[in-house]
Amino acid sequence: MKNTSLSFDTKHLYKGDSSLFISQNTVKTEADHIKKSIEAVEDKLQKGEYGFVEVLPQDSYLKDVRNVYANLKWAEFLVVIGIGGSDLGGRTIIEAFCQKNRSIKVLFTGDSTDPVAYKRILDRIDLNKTVFSIVSKSGGTLETLSSYVFFKSQVKKITSNFAKHFVFTTSGVKGILKDEAARHSIITLPVPEEVGGRFSVLTPVGLLPALAGGVKIEEMVESAYHFATSDTAREIAQEFARSQYELYKQGTKITVMMTYSVQLQEFARWFRQLWAESLGKDNKGILPIKAWGPADQHSQAQFYNQGSPLQSVLFVKIKNRAVNYSLENIDVPEAQYLEGVDFNKIINIEADATMKSIYNNGRPVSMLVIDELNEKSLGELFMLFELSVVYLAEMLGVNAFDQPGVEDGKILINEKLGKK
Repeated sequence: MKNTSLSFDTKHLYKGDSSLFISQNTVKTEADHIKKSIEAVEDKLQKGEYGFVEVLPQDSYLKDVRNVYANLKWAEFLVVIGIGGSDLGGRTIIEAFCQKNRSIKVLFTGDSTDPVAYKRILDRIDLNKTVFSIVSKSGGTLETLSSYVFFKSQVKKITSNFAKHFVFTTSGVKGILKDEAARHSIITLPVPEEVGGRFSVLTPVGLLPALAGGVKIEEMVESAYHFATSDTAREIAQEFARSQYELYKQGTKITVMMTYSVQLQEFARWFRQLWAESLGKDNKGILPIKAWGPADQHSQAQFYNQGSPLQSVLFVKIKNRAVNYSLENIDVPEAQYLEGVDFNKIINIEADATMKSIYNNGRPVSMLVIDELNEKSLGELFMLFELSVVYLAEMLGVNAFDQPGVEDGKILINEKLGKK
């Protein structure tokens, strides 16, 4: 396996006439601090202090997922119920690969307590043929717990063996779901104690829906681990973190991820949570914005080109797609120039041209290129950004693994609902 199928082009962050581009003075001034921050993370990696890396070679999690899935194959629907890190990773994987396994339909809900969301799910499934995968490390997450209580009551209306219709992915040590599983003999999968939610995509949290969707989970996990243990691959993560920090020091505190792929829309949402929750604390951080090309060329791009100069833009494109179509036998005179052109070429030209347009307007941009989107490259993508955010948090001087601002809101919500 070569080091990585990813390449990162930063030249349009540094070279330009505008003061928004990273200056040589910033590079020089921050070089020592950046070097020490990277060395600190590298030291922790060598010591095995990052759980999201250390769990990857532990194939017991892969075996657990396969064993649990073997007990669910009778179902036609797997409804994954989670929110945030318990939800976005699985969504990302399923969207990326268009669900190769059609014998079981993987659906997601639980990220909203709007009653309409529950009605929509009930309209799409047959309860008799459905397994609900409840994902919460603590088990006490309001949205997840209330969803479980609701769907449990719905299932109990049709069968006395409601436990057959549930699987819990939760803490193996303690928690509401662990206790509930013990009471009713519900199948469980462990969330590794050393891995936080937004870093848990390559644990049973994301791997169960991935396996149900026909994804080669071993390839995805192995490629992520190879990326994390490759010095040259990690340099991409270091370079992204370095450039983000240099921009931050010059006052650019917003980053836009603009993905040119229908398969990576949910990946941009996953990135948005990872960046916001890991970095946004102590009055510091870089605000992540999700954009999608080419659609947002016709909406957000106007601001990025000529609006207030607040952001840098990271473009993400796929070099070669497994599916492609050419335009042939065109009988529309105005469209003759497209004769023989394929859609892969069109969308990648749109990515390149939009990036160049924003650059020409004096705004910093960069490009991440994926050779081909498959299980291996998606595993690399997950690890690239998980490592990048750890390097960047070290540079900013914040804890990448807590989220006190989120916890404050949870306390207030529970108080208003009457929880003691």
